[in-house]
Amino acid sequence: MTRLALIATAVFATLGAATVAEAKTCKEPITVSSRSTVAGGEEARTKRATATAQKKWSKEAQAKHGFQYKFWIRADASGVACRQTPKSTVCKVTATPCSLI
Repeated sequence: MTRLALIATAVFATLGAATVAEAKTCKEPITVSSRSTVAGGEEARTKRATATAQKKWSKEAQAKHGFQYKFWIRADASGVACRQTPKSTVCKVTATPCSLI
């Protein structure tokens, strides 16, 4: 690859990244929770409750705002809070759904 092509690629990559960041649109935060009583201890219950809550969040984000907002990985200000009891775990997830489109 020539030096000019390398420079052009670097400039395009930099400008392209800036454009994507500027195009991001976000909606109001969504909070959902999930409870797990799966056998296997506290860690297994926490993993299951967190995963289920994130799936519920994704479904709610899609129902409210459309397919492009359902992705947890694109959400801003995402957080998970779990509380334990001897036989169950409840996890609450909160995130702001965002779209790159």
